[in-house]
Order: sequence, then C-alpha cells, then structure tokens
Amino acid sequence: MPLTMEEYRCLKSFSVLYSGGLDSAAVALLMGKNIPGNVHLLTYMHQYGALFNEWSRKHNADLRRELGDRVHHHLVDLTRIWDEIGAKKMVRDALKYKGHWVCCLGCQQSMATHTIIYDLENNVTNAFICSSVGGEYAAMSMSVTREKNVQFYARYGIRYNAPLLDLGINKNEERKLMAEHNIDPGWGRRRSHQGFQPICLIGFQHALDILFDWHTTYPPDRVESFLDEKAEIMDRIIRRSLIERGHDPDELIERNRKVYLAEEEAIQALRAAREAENASSRTLPPSTARA
Repeated sequence: MPLTMEEYRCLKSFSVLYSGGLDSAAVALLMGKNIPGNVHLLTYMHQYGALFNEWSRKHNADLRRELGDRVHHHLVDLTRIWDEIGAKKMVRDALKYKGHWVCCLGCQQSMATHTIIYDLENNVTNAFICSSVGGEYAAMSMSVTREKNVQFYARYGIRYNAPLLDLGINKNEERKLMAEHNIDPGWGRRRSHQGFQPICLIGFQHALDILFDWHTTYPPDRVESFLDEKAEIMDRIIRRSLIERGHDPDELIERNRKVYLAEEEAIQALRAAREAENASSRTLPPSTARA
C-alpha cells in the first residue's frame, strides 16, 4: 500500500535496489533524511554485459556526508541467482510468455531474491525500488508487478514500496532535491537520465522508450503468470541460501515480522489519528447545525 511521507517516518531502516543513478540516489537521500535507521544500498551486476559497475559508488561520500556512517553500499554479482531464475532459460521464457520483457523482469526478480536474503540476515523490514513517475509502463514498474512483489516480500516480513511513485516525485523534483544537497546528479534530460549508474548492455533494448514519448506495453496476465512461476524458484533459493549460511529461515522471518508489525502498528495509529482529525473537521459546529 502506498505510504505518505509521514507514514514513511514510522519505519526503522530500509534497503534500496540501488544503481547509483538519479532515481536511486534521490530515494536513498530522501528516505535517509526521514527514516532514522541504517541505509542499505544494494547494487547488482551480472556477467552478461554490465559495465562500469564502480560508477555506482560515485555518491557514497555524498550520501555519508548527508546521512552519516549508517549508509552501507554493497556491489553484488547476481549472475548465479539470475542463471537459476531465468538467464539460462531466457529463450524458453521469451517464447512461452511471448515477449522480450522476460529478460529485464527476470533480472529484477533475481535482485529481489538477493535483497530478501540480505534483508532477513540484517533484520531490515523495508525494501525500496526506484521506479519513477512516468515510467510505470515498464514491466518492472507495472502495477501488477508491484502488487505481486508487495505480496511476495510480505511473506518474509519485508515491506515493498516505490517511494517516488508513492509521493508523486518527478525527475525535475529529483534533480532539485540533489542540487539542494550539493550532489551532482550527472548527465540527463527529460526522462532520460543516465547519471552515474552502471550501463547494462541488455537494457539498451528499452532506450527508445525513454528518449521518445512512445513506448511498448506489456500484457498484465502474462507478466503475472511469469512472476508466479518465478516466485516458486525464488522462495527455494532464499531458503536454501539461508540454510547454507547457517540460518533457520523461519526464525529470521519471524524476527523480521516482529519489527514489521511494530512499524505497521505505528502506521495504523497515524492513519487512525488522521481519520479522527478529518472526521472532526467535517463535523458542523452546533450553531451551523441548528440553522
């Protein structure tokens, strides 16, 4: 469920699927200014054409200057997990689901798999994606994708949100936020903003979607079926990986749920107070009611 900024302030800590580009740097900065706990930046690379991965570290010093030593950045090789989830089955998946979108969406679900493992190990109950206003057409940012991922992450006591979409923050507002904190957003114009994020050669299949006010659309039913198929594989990898690292998956999930529920209680209390205030403001004064 979308959160307001006031509700975001009820959260303890968070992780970000972080490229180091404009969107993810803006999310890290904005949420870090409003959420008191640790800021976990997870940048993912692979062996299929991910270039200049060290660029993702460009803003580390800037973010630590603004947010302190609670900023933790990790550059993670995702190849093995992606191979198991779909990279080795990409042609099969493309034929089965009738679309090239299985490539990038499969990669994102691989990122989700590692993010959940990381968040469970570190008792982090919030994962933020950096989908931006105007980009909701992309398979990774479609409403069906976000809804399915909200459900999947919640199994593990992790809240899944897209702050830029929740708060309606567009690219120009992101650039303004960065400038206010003396952080260089890098090169970009309109919705196309490369910034300092690494380059994924496979991702160039979407370049025209960003440069022009035209884009392909993706069938929600096939996207949903793809996500359901991958969810079974993802759960298997998550549990197996945690066991291999010496953890009891259910114990870590329960630990996360305790924090998640405490955050949820604070959010619901805030909503109840807001509703009571709104109801009070809608009540007519006695003199008006008698008239």
